[in-house]
Amino acid sequence: MKLKLTLCLLLVGSFVAASAHALEVKFERDTAIPMVYLNVAIKAGAAHDPKGQSGSSYFMGQMLRRGTLHKSKKEIDLAFDQIGAQLEVETRSEALILRGATLSEKLPEFLKLVGELITEASFPEGEIIKLKREVVSKILEERGKDGALARTKWEEFLFTGHPYGNPIKGTIGDIENLKRRDIVQQYDRFFQDQHILIVGSGDSESALIDTWAKNISAKRPNRKRKDDIQMVSAPPIHTKRRVEILDKPERTQTQVFIGQNGVRMTDPEYFPLYLGNHAFGGGSFSAKLMVEIRVKRGWSYSAYSYFRQGLQPRSWQAFYFPATKDTPEAIALGLQLITDLKENGITKDDYEFAQASLVNSSGFMFNTPQKRVENILLERTLQLPDGFMKSYGKNLKEVSWSEVNASFKKFLKPEALSILVLGTAKDIKAKVAKATNVPENEILVVPFNRD
Repeated sequence: MKLKLTLCLLLVGSFVAASAHALEVKFERDTAIPMVYLNVAIKAGAAHDPKGQSGSSYFMGQMLRRGTLHKSKKEIDLAFDQIGAQLEVETRSEALILRGATLSEKLPEFLKLVGELITEASFPEGEIIKLKREVVSKILEERGKDGALARTKWEEFLFTGHPYGNPIKGTIGDIENLKRRDIVQQYDRFFQDQHILIVGSGDSESALIDTWAKNISAKRPNRKRKDDIQMVSAPPIHTKRRVEILDKPERTQTQVFIGQNGVRMTDPEYFPLYLGNHAFGGGSFSAKLMVEIRVKRGWSYSAYSYFRQGLQPRSWQAFYFPATKDTPEAIALGLQLITDLKENGITKDDYEFAQASLVNSSGFMFNTPQKRVENILLERTLQLPDGFMKSYGKNLKEVSWSEVNASFKKFLKPEALSILVLGTAKDIKAKVAKATNVPENEILVVPFNRD
């Protein structure tokens, strides 16, 4: 898919049109504080890792701060410290984001430095070796944290064989086999004008940003490539219930995920489902899942359900972490609550509470410059209409009780849910089979440390 390049720096105030050039620049000024917040996003991420190179997008992003044609990692770190600026790199499934902040008086130096990272990254071999050790260490560390490990493996299980299941940091084997040419190739694929999005907020003049944008475009080679970024396909929809046990020895507590494919934010069912989910598993102590799992039974400190979004319908899942002895009953209850939600929906009182809560709090979604920047980032990377994030309150206010319940009846597939349990298989497998009504010989048992 061809993506139109959008370079936009939004600063709070009235929009000012920038001069015409290859990049689109939108500038909105805010002089309330002498700061500028800047996000440089690539509209591609871990879902675009080549086969056998999982983690290459994450690795490439982390390498951007580890050497340019003119500076070493140590010199880059010192340069940011000297101007009191911050720059972090985040990798998502469908976006790679350089998120920075600087004093407005230091903006010229900051822009020059960030521009150098974007256009003149050198990927030194010595730093590649060091980063490999660090990434492998992080993966191993994650294996020791049940919650983090379960979240990663849940994505892999739900989206088996699909790019949404690609682990952000990759696998140990893929990281160890990654070559410099692979990293450079990913850099060349990603840093093309049509994939770049720059969103910011702060106290600056449009002319400075406009000039910087021209320089960024001029310094990077822009060309059509045979391996250009393509939108990922829709993930497959499962037709029967599936269970995986992530087998970890001597667990007295388990991690439980129950879920299915989701909906896009532009789907007509999204706002009714979003409102209804707040009543069912939104995380408050009045949400159904929290009441039944924690308040009444004390099985888990928290229990909630949520959507994850992508350019394709991604996921909806419930999550809680009961003691091993309570796990079968907790899973059975979760499945029953989801079935009841499909068949009976939410009550009128729960609907009214959830609607009032969400509508009244919707203004907090864009009440700071940083949040407005993040909203624009989401809109552009997920191909949402301009102003979509600001429409939440209005759209939720228009959702009726009957629409919520009709949407759940259409959306939920209790008979085809995917269930992942991190626990000790020998202690729970037979009981989980009974609780889920999935034959024990159909339950997949995976070692927690399998790459």
